[in-house]
Amino acid sequence: MIDFTLFALSIVIAIYIIFNNRNKIRELTSSQIIVVGFSYLITVFIAFICIYYGGNWIAEQFSIIIFKYIIFLIIVFITIYFCKSILRKMINKITNGVLPGSWK
Repeated sequence: MIDFTLFALSIVIAIYIIFNNRNKIRELTSSQIIVVGFSYLITVFIAFICIYYGGNWIAEQFSIIIFKYIIFLIIVFITIYFCKSILRKMINKITNGVLPGSWK
């Protein structure tokens, strides 16, 4: 039940963000929107691979359980930071500076 609730909440938040920023989205061409969506999906896939395989492999090297969790969280934060900054640069270049801008 909680999975469905989180999924529904994610959809509602995405619709809310798109609705509030519809003027910026209207400035983009359809090809820019498609490439931005594809870039987002690729970035999420890369982050998933790095966190799931890389994080588990590195955290597995430690025998103390608290170190495993700490190392895994550090890997998650580092991966999200790098993927976010790469995605921001890609979207800025694709949209000629329209996105990511200052979203409401």
